[in-house]
Amino acid sequence: MTRLYLDHNATTFMRPEARAAVIEAMAVEGNPSAQHADGRAANGIISTAREAVGLAMGVCAQDIVFTGGGTEADNTAVFSAWTAGCRKMLFSAADHPATYRAAEQWGCPHEFIPVDRSGVTDTAWLKTRLANWDEADGRPFVSIAAASSETGVIQPVEAVADMVAHSGGLLLVDAVQALGKIPMTYIADYISVSAHKIGGPKGVGALYMSPDAPAQSLLCGGGQERRKRAGTMNVAGIAGFGAAAAALGDMSDMGALRDALEAGLKAMEPQLTVFGEDAQRLPNTSFFAVPDAGSMTLMMQLDLEGISVSTGTACSSGKVGESRTLKAMGVLDKAPKGAIRISLSHHNTSTDVDRFLTSWAKIRRKERKAA
Repeated sequence: MTRLYLDHNATTFMRPEARAAVIEAMAVEGNPSAQHADGRAANGIISTAREAVGLAMGVCAQDIVFTGGGTEADNTAVFSAWTAGCRKMLFSAADHPATYRAAEQWGCPHEFIPVDRSGVTDTAWLKTRLANWDEADGRPFVSIAAASSETGVIQPVEAVADMVAHSGGLLLVDAVQALGKIPMTYIADYISVSAHKIGGPKGVGALYMSPDAPAQSLLCGGGQERRKRAGTMNVAGIAGFGAAAAALGDMSDMGALRDALEAGLKAMEPQLTVFGEDAQRLPNTSFFAVPDAGSMTLMMQLDLEGISVSTGTACSSGKVGESRTLKAMGVLDKAPKGAIRISLSHHNTSTDVDRFLTSWAKIRRKERKAA
């Protein structure tokens, strides 16, 4: 059976260009910090990749720091702000755990910015909170995901950026899910991205740090990355990241596939709830639930049908429990047994949608007969 992969928000297929770049870079033996010819060759690979990633992010390439992934990038931003004197942090309730759990790790007091029932961050709440900021808490630090990894809901980053700038605060935009799916024109102090979400290798990420933003390396050691990230550079991984960034295309046509999939589900499931449906979403993402079936059971049954889907954030999908995102939205009553996330890529076609719907109908018929 040929498997059908519908979990591209967790990780997507490695692009041929990225795979070729990794293999080519692995043949370059020099340490990129060395000054001899072999070292300069390795450093040249990194420089080329840095330019490609910077162009994809819409930022100055020289302000990018390569990391071991999106999680490290988010952690570095939070740690930099914490060590610079930010004593109270605000995280959108739609944030990825890589942001707020870093604050928890270092004992930094923090609050969550509410979201509405569509999963959109409450900018009115944030405006009021920043207007009443206590100077004893230091400079405000605000974190917002450009798009939710679960619902795909696109967040009001531009409005948040204006408020944070007006308050004199620092802003982290977690753009891990946004890169390659929607245009990136963010103005922020920190912007995090990850290679394997766009067809690069796993274990590589990047953090944009504006020239005026506080910077503190998580790792102690050498002076790599202008002393912002110690440790020998992952030349091959970074080469693959750069190649994947250079190969990015338009994903807007994924919206039609996503809509067709949801229409097919609604025709079969009168009680289906699509979370964030009324908000602007990533064109490839659908997060939905039926009240009479458990997400883990459905996921496993689909897996037996040769179809890969997710129950939500990949970092947490191995755990059985309520979705933190749905709880923040106040819609857990619509998903008492969990929700399923489908995320598409340019590899998917209308044939894939038809296959999913056929398998879904088969699974649900069996469930109803057994009930």
